[in-house]
Amino acid sequence: MSAYNLFHTALFRMIDFRNGTGIYRKLAQLKKEQYLPPEELQNLQTRRLREILPHARDHSPYYRDLWSRRGITVDEHFHRSSLLQLPLLRRPDLQENWKHILCDDAVGHSPDASGGSTGEPVHFYHDRDYAAFSTASRLLFQDWMGIRSGDKTAVFWGADRDLKDASRYDRLMLRLNRVKQLNSFAMTGQAVAGFIDVINRFKPKYIYGYASSLHHVAEHINRTVPLAFRPVAVRSSAEMLLDFQRDAIEGAFRTRVYDFYGSRETNNIAAECPTHRGLHVFASGRIVEVVDDDGHPLPAGEMGQVAVTDLTNRYFPFIRYVNGDMASVKEGLCSCGRTYPLLERIHGRISDMIVVNGQYIHGEFFTHLFYGRPEIRQFQLVQETPTDLRLYIVPRTDEVDVAFLRRAVIEKVGPGVTLEIIRTQHIQPTAGGKHRFTISRLHDNT
Repeated sequence: MSAYNLFHTALFRMIDFRNGTGIYRKLAQLKKEQYLPPEELQNLQTRRLREILPHARDHSPYYRDLWSRRGITVDEHFHRSSLLQLPLLRRPDLQENWKHILCDDAVGHSPDASGGSTGEPVHFYHDRDYAAFSTASRLLFQDWMGIRSGDKTAVFWGADRDLKDASRYDRLMLRLNRVKQLNSFAMTGQAVAGFIDVINRFKPKYIYGYASSLHHVAEHINRTVPLAFRPVAVRSSAEMLLDFQRDAIEGAFRTRVYDFYGSRETNNIAAECPTHRGLHVFASGRIVEVVDDDGHPLPAGEMGQVAVTDLTNRYFPFIRYVNGDMASVKEGLCSCGRTYPLLERIHGRISDMIVVNGQYIHGEFFTHLFYGRPEIRQFQLVQETPTDLRLYIVPRTDEVDVAFLRRAVIEKVGPGVTLEIIRTQHIQPTAGGKHRFTISRLHDNT
């Protein structure tokens, strides 16, 4: 550990002590809890549910009224396995009732919002305990990757409010944390070359960003010249990490990529450990279910909707919140020794699923379709109606085999579907700077 690592750790421990946030105390707890026997871990979750749920019953008008109408009893006998008795909280519920979900005794809570895939804002709050757990679990994950406090970090990000609205204090923290922020909105060829020049001079030990941004940079590196350094770890966040993206990123940066899963509403949900055989749920503060449309848990390996219960956000309870993501559970425990349960993989947003002729077609099918087709730089498939698809392509050359693309897509989606193929010079990223390979307008309001 370098002298700066020691200085950084001491400084932030002092700040934590002065502010009374308890981040490092929570981190010490997490380091123990990640290895608890599964039964003890479930008992821990039950104890934390017995703190969150009665408080929601007594102080959140939304949950108080909803549970009263449905005759749901939440008391000291409530168990982790009793969650199935509680209704799901869906995105429209959150949009319509966020003011009533906030507890009437809330103090020290901070407003936040997520535009999601459609740009329709969803409002919510985070409290101090949530913030402390978020930081502690992030530090725990960095420990898994071998990243130390104060290690140089490069960030490829694109949320405007995160990059532009930084205060003087935020900018000071970036300098103290030795973080270089690189705007993933600016992903032109010239800008990417500039980014690579920056990180070659900066030589960060840790790099993270959107999967699509990291992949875009990695492609440029793999086509041109190798990096002048080798980071310890790369973290992919905020988007589904596809196999071909992982291969390209690991090839360019010559290190392992760690997939990290969270959302604006409830961050730090799950992450890969060094075995890379699934994503560990941060079960000390999150309960994650993979459920069908009626809220019933699905067996391991079967894709379903993610429902998250946040055990840390006391003043704005997220209880069985269906966040719009699709995932599958992995059976058994990880060989790393951590007993945090595993997600097999994150399949993406439900709004990334194309639904035709009664079948869900994941966007990954279409990414595989473009393997080995260097004449196409970028694509996006949009489902406008149950029978109308639009395929946008950004060509690198004039040698695009449109007939092949049409034939392959129609063969997959089946009869009765109209496909329009549109050449364009640019595909607009989302408001947060992400690239979506597939968009279904049928699900964009979930």
